[in-house]
Amino acid sequence: NIQEDWKGVGLNRMTACHLAHCVRERMKGYVDGTIENHGAQVDILVTGCEVSLWVAEQFISDLKRCFPKMYLKAVSSNKLLGLFGQELSMPCVGHPLSQKALEMKDPIIIIVSHSGGTFSPLACSNLLQSFSSSIFVVTSEWDTQIGKQLRSMYSDKKDLLTSRIFSTECGVRSAEPCSVSVVATHQLLTNIFEHICVTIISDPQFRHVTGSVITERDLQTLERCNRDNIKALERIVGVDRKGIEMHDKGKAVEMELRAAGDVWSEHILENAKAYIMSITYIIVTVTLGWPFVTGLCAAAGLQHEWARYITRFVDALIYIWLPQINILILRKKQGRNLRHRMVARNVLIGDPCPWVAQSADAFLSKIFACSYSIAGIGVQSANPTDHLVHRQTHRVVRGSLFICGRPDGRLTALTTLEASTCLAINQASSIQSLNGTCESITIGHNKTKLPLSEKAIFLERNRPRFLCEKMLKEKDQQANLRRGSPNPPPVSDPTTRQRIQSTIRRITLRGSMHTMASLPGDSFDVSSHRSSAALLGAYTTLDNRAKKKKTVHTQGEDVMDVINDMIKERKGVTHLREIFDDIDLNSDGVIDWDEFVAGYKRLNPEMSETQLKQMFVEADIEGDGVLDFDEFVRLDTLPNVEVLAKLSVKNRDERGLVQVQASTEDYFGKDFKRSAQIGLGSVLISQSQYLSMELYESRVASMQRFVAMTVMFHQMGHRVQSFFPKISFGLLGYRMDRTQSNMRIATTASPVSGADVRDRMVERHLRFKIQKAVNMVCRHWNRTRNIEESSGEYNVRRLSDVAMPINQVHVSAANYWTWDEADLDQPSEHQD
Repeated sequence: NIQEDWKGVGLNRMTACHLAHCVRERMKGYVDGTIENHGAQVDILVTGCEVSLWVAEQFISDLKRCFPKMYLKAVSSNKLLGLFGQELSMPCVGHPLSQKALEMKDPIIIIVSHSGGTFSPLACSNLLQSFSSSIFVVTSEWDTQIGKQLRSMYSDKKDLLTSRIFSTECGVRSAEPCSVSVVATHQLLTNIFEHICVTIISDPQFRHVTGSVITERDLQTLERCNRDNIKALERIVGVDRKGIEMHDKGKAVEMELRAAGDVWSEHILENAKAYIMSITYIIVTVTLGWPFVTGLCAAAGLQHEWARYITRFVDALIYIWLPQINILILRKKQGRNLRHRMVARNVLIGDPCPWVAQSADAFLSKIFACSYSIAGIGVQSANPTDHLVHRQTHRVVRGSLFICGRPDGRLTALTTLEASTCLAINQASSIQSLNGTCESITIGHNKTKLPLSEKAIFLERNRPRFLCEKMLKEKDQQANLRRGSPNPPPVSDPTTRQRIQSTIRRITLRGSMHTMASLPGDSFDVSSHRSSAALLGAYTTLDNRAKKKKTVHTQGEDVMDVINDMIKERKGVTHLREIFDDIDLNSDGVIDWDEFVAGYKRLNPEMSETQLKQMFVEADIEGDGVLDFDEFVRLDTLPNVEVLAKLSVKNRDERGLVQVQASTEDYFGKDFKRSAQIGLGSVLISQSQYLSMELYESRVASMQRFVAMTVMFHQMGHRVQSFFPKISFGLLGYRMDRTQSNMRIATTASPVSGADVRDRMVERHLRFKIQKAVNMVCRHWNRTRNIEESSGEYNVRRLSDVAMPINQVHVSAANYWTWDEADLDQPSEHQD
């Protein structure tokens, strides 16, 4: 529904238009110099609490990756409330935040709140109105408390569209463990991310001031993956977009996830089941007066007095170790590891995307918040590429439950990320005691199982291949042809044919494993799957061959290489000056459009005029229609793939709406490869897709892993929840959608008081309006001074004598005046 609504002309699109207008105004301020460019400046501020904040942090991380020069912040609403909403400011100890570190001069603010009524974001929606007029909210429906506050905001007279609410249309979610609302929020933020990117990259000057590295081709790739993501999610949850349950083949992944949840629920319930078995055994044996061993011996006719002492001693040992014996019986029957510790289980969740592990941690811990102590668990989360090994591996014991998401290492930009994740999983799984270790499960798209993991759940790709995958597949096919005859003689006997095919597969697998260990990337069967280490070796080999690097360098050779590169760079600048002077026909020190086309046609006749036009616009940073030498040098230093990737691709639909058009390529990079210049190899072109791969991982693949974890955890929690009413005939039971705090998402408490927000809001709102008025007076004074200077009648006092500094203005909440913008536009005594 979110994707379909975004394609139409709905309320979310109206809000997106307003957001795009605010972004353009912000960028224009950087271009014309009215906005200062320094580290404390904030362009886009995103705030929220708990899961909302974690999803928002990923959103800001992706924006920062695409626009390195923008000042973007994701800050907890509690910290903002403590800094700016208290009579005595609360310091953010341990965080680089302070009132001076955040220069809040009319930034774009996006509040993320699932319910739209969480205390601290709600208080911030009032407080931040004194800092900015560009405030938006991402929430579950239109009629929320935060939405009500933003709809009542004052708006600038120049605003044509003042819609400020993005809605996921999830409605009120009564359950405290949040899953659907998290995915919907992440999806809506993906659409907002694309819209902001399109707004910025549509203008060359905006691209320059933000340091944009994203292209429209990257956005088209992301949009294609975003749309194909629906089909992937259907297979994970086992229900299609219309709510109809899918057939068995279509829900294979969902069934595998639920089966894994059932196994883990048995780990959690084994103590409760063993307790019930022990109670039953004691009641039966004591009531009958015949313990187990004593009764067997008596039935066998053993009546000696000394034998009774021995049998009673054995029965006493059975009573002592009865719970442990019952647990071993359960594990043997269920086929589980007998060496696991017989204690409450701890679950460790890991994923390279922090929001996935953190959100899954919150979901699972809330599911078991009300469970009985005999079936309780401990939940922790960590990043496998960062602190998981340092913070969690010493806690790994026999029977610990470990689930970790794996990025798709088949993509070159993610190969090292998957290799690092797999290394952390292997390190945790290799910690053994009594030949037992943790039970680890991996979830990912690369279909290779780690040797030390208990289980690997593979998600379907459901997207076109990237160019790097296509290259590796073609290389594998060529290696297979070199390995054997491409046209083997036909075999008529089916049994013989099957035996030959089985033998070929075994030989190929052995050869592949040998290749993986010795010469990664030289030959590998396309039908098999590479591990992360094999993928890393294969792509490294391809990259080295493309760059024609030597595998071994001495220290002297490295020094000479650096010196030669420096000499070539210096000579290159001199050569560029000669080319610039040659293209500059009228010798005026700049190159206009006609000179640029004529010169480049001589240098490279294969370049089309469309490509040249885009290159010229990209290099013309000042937008004056000509290129000076510095701009010409910048154009030459840009890689060819980067220049070609910025070729204009219209991201508007037939109605004229700004809409990222999904890629229609058979594999990503096909059209790019076809239109590239001669000499650009596939490896170099593939490197231009690194950002697309990273965005696919953070916006799409990570969502699929989170949904897969929630499906597994829900099955696990539901099995445990349903167990107690069954064995107690309905007397015992709890609800897994509630916690001990007995609060919904909509009433999450805030640790920071909001009692002073109203007074602080009035004070800061007055300061905001007075500062705005003083800035307007300064602009009019500068305009008047420039006119008088040009006419030779300059006789005005200094600005410091005319405009009082803002820190010297003292006003109270009960008695103040405002300067109307319309009055200041008219020459009157107000300006004097």
